[in-house]
Amino acid sequence: MNKDIYYGVAYYPEQKTEEELQHDLKLITESGINTVRMAEFAWSTIEPSEGEYHFDWLINVINYLGENGVKSVICTPTACPPVWLVKKHPEILYVDNRGVTRPFGGRRIYCYNNEIYRQYSERIAEKIGEVFGKNPYVIGFQIDNEPAQEATGRCACPVCRKKFREYLKKKYRSIREYNKKSLGTFWSQEYESFDDIDIPITTIEVGGEDALKPQRESPTLRLEFERFASDSQIEYHTLQVNALKKYTSRPVTTNTTGLATNSIDYYKGCKTLDCYAFDYYPDLRGSFISSFPYAFGRHMKKDVPFWVLEFQAGGGHSLGGTGRLQPYPGMLKLATLHAMANGAEMLLHFQFRTFPGGAEQLNYAIVDMDGQPRRRYFEMKETAALLKQLEPVFRSKFKNKAAICFDYNTLWALKIKPINKREFDYIQYCERLYYLLKDIGIQSDVIPYTEDLAEYSLVILPAAFIFTEEMQAKFTEYVRNGGVLLATFLTSVKNEHNVGYTTPLPAGMQEVTGITVEELEPVLDGYHEKVELFLEEKYTCSDGIWSEMLGGSAKAVGIYASGYKKGRMVISENQFGKGRCFYIGTDLPDEQMKAFLSYAAKSADIEPQPVKVPDIRGTEVIERILDNRRIYFLFNCTDQAVYFELSEKMSDYGDGSIYENTVPVPARSYKILECQFE
Repeated sequence: MNKDIYYGVAYYPEQKTEEELQHDLKLITESGINTVRMAEFAWSTIEPSEGEYHFDWLINVINYLGENGVKSVICTPTACPPVWLVKKHPEILYVDNRGVTRPFGGRRIYCYNNEIYRQYSERIAEKIGEVFGKNPYVIGFQIDNEPAQEATGRCACPVCRKKFREYLKKKYRSIREYNKKSLGTFWSQEYESFDDIDIPITTIEVGGEDALKPQRESPTLRLEFERFASDSQIEYHTLQVNALKKYTSRPVTTNTTGLATNSIDYYKGCKTLDCYAFDYYPDLRGSFISSFPYAFGRHMKKDVPFWVLEFQAGGGHSLGGTGRLQPYPGMLKLATLHAMANGAEMLLHFQFRTFPGGAEQLNYAIVDMDGQPRRRYFEMKETAALLKQLEPVFRSKFKNKAAICFDYNTLWALKIKPINKREFDYIQYCERLYYLLKDIGIQSDVIPYTEDLAEYSLVILPAAFIFTEEMQAKFTEYVRNGGVLLATFLTSVKNEHNVGYTTPLPAGMQEVTGITVEELEPVLDGYHEKVELFLEEKYTCSDGIWSEMLGGSAKAVGIYASGYKKGRMVISENQFGKGRCFYIGTDLPDEQMKAFLSYAAKSADIEPQPVKVPDIRGTEVIERILDNRRIYFLFNCTDQAVYFELSEKMSDYGDGSIYENTVPVPARSYKILECQFE
């Protein structure tokens, strides 16, 4: 991977007249951006009929941009198969869980398991690799576009049904073993052969619709189908990776959406990609841009920065259909800098010029339909110049001592069988812990269970609902060797088959936690109880989301103080080996949770950052390491000036000004500070 910063736009030359094209290319090259992404929807232009390829139009644009200092990311156009392919092979079409076949006329209408479609996808990917793989102006490739987006990630066509049965047979070997592992005796759901098994008709897919409500299908079957469909998507993209890699050494990736919008295990999917990339559309009219997706992205490929291949430019489809407003003046620049400060190597706005037609017509862009440069264009130009100036500071690294674990099997299992559905969202809960840590001056990474834990002093394990015996042993050993683990309610409830453990909870973790869960229930409205915390000082608050009454030898640092639970342990601390394990059996209000996290961090010898984040939503501090200096990015996305407090002297990275106690940061602005290591 290169060390440069890439900034630019998505562009669609196939939609332009020659006059429009020349106009746009002039604006692009004069803007100061250095990257353009193209061709993800251009299959019918590239191959208007089978075997007839037209690449000159794209080659000319790539070369013109390249000669004027703008590099290209080229996409395989497989998200939108051309009509001739669908007419010749209608069997490639996607079938949803209701049995409805997607017709031609949209995007992502294909079955990712269909061998015919895979062959055509490989062929077009190979052709793109052959034509562009060594072009000096092409810096990377994107496969497909937003895989599994818009409820297209759980195909139920005959091909997928057959492959799902083969997947189960390979994993369980015998139908008797599957029946046993899935507890098939319940509701007489024992099968005589794998051929008896069908794809679940209930879905957890974003945008999906259930065929029947409620169906209450086997949790084991449903989780296995999520895994199978995710693996199938990864397999499909890997075919294209391999096809491109025959002709290029440039990075190859795909653009995901969010942490889990499309229910693909990105941890597994990223293994065959050269870098992680995703699309992000934060609200640039408000005052808050979450950095949680960036913290997640930083640990998809170790020591490889991530790309943001689509980023907000302003507004929504049809001028306002999705509710996105125009960016507040200055927020395009601030949001871009925020992404780069959080570890992005590339950020590309979607898109350069508003579409006059098609499904995404009238979507706001950097330049309006009339092609006239206005506020957003000039702000992008200003941002490009700023990034070039700040490029050296983005070569700094992250070195965090705290981590939050995130897991796809747990995410899927909690969607299949929710707990306290109205109150608990797994991703939101992980993000909340991330920000509560930030509030107390501790920056964390977001990591998979499989990550090496040795580099972290504090590891947080939120609601580890699906937790294998292998992971039980791994996290126990982490504590034994001196780590500090904070496990929350719903730890190690189910095994890898999405079946509950029959040993006391937290299963396989009783020794390291020093506790046994003796009773549990959701916390519903009208049933809250008081909790007393005994940390460095005493706190009293209400419980939330979930309640577990704990027994065992661990020290009680939180007990119930009302109701029939009064006096029962709900939060524990246990010395184990060289380390320590905390277990929190409920949720706490923000202030008390921050006090508890501070207590746990102190036991892990983690000191807060010397820059204190103001207690104002929309402010943030990001710490990085550059040579022998600590770099602090201070962001204020609010509409008022704020002051950040300092506990040590620092200098302004730009002009060298010295700050000792406080740093003023104007509204919708930032500062970069630095200080030497002691």
